[in-house]
Amino acid sequence: MKLRDKKISILHGVTTVDSEGFQITTWEPIPGGENLWAYYRQAKASEFFQAAAVNYKVEALFEIAWRTGIDTTMRILFRGQQYEITRIDDFEGYKDTLLIYAYRVTQG
Repeated sequence: MKLRDKKISILHGVTTVDSEGFQITTWEPIPGGENLWAYYRQAKASEFFQAAAVNYKVEALFEIAWRTGIDTTMRILFRGQQYEITRIDDFEGYKDTLLIYAYRVTQG
C-alpha cells in the first residue's frame, strides 16, 4: 500500500440560474468528500498547442480508500487546483482501494 499523505476533496457540479437566466455551474464537495487522505502521483505532463496558445496538461493518479458515489462527472481539488476525473479503477472489484485517473489543463 502506498502512503496516503495528501489531502484532496471530491467535487460535483451544482448548476444554478442567475438573475439573467444564464446557467452557472459551481463545484462543491460531495457529502463526506472533503479532506480525504490520498496518494498522489503525477503520471505525465505535456505541452500542446490549441487556439493560438500553448497549454500544459498534467495527468495524475490519486489513490484513496474505497468508497461509493464517485464518477467521471466529478472533479478533484488538490493543492488549490481542480482535476477532471477521466477514469476510476476499483482494483479488480475489491472494496479496498480506488485509483482515480485525472488531468489538469493549464492555459498559457
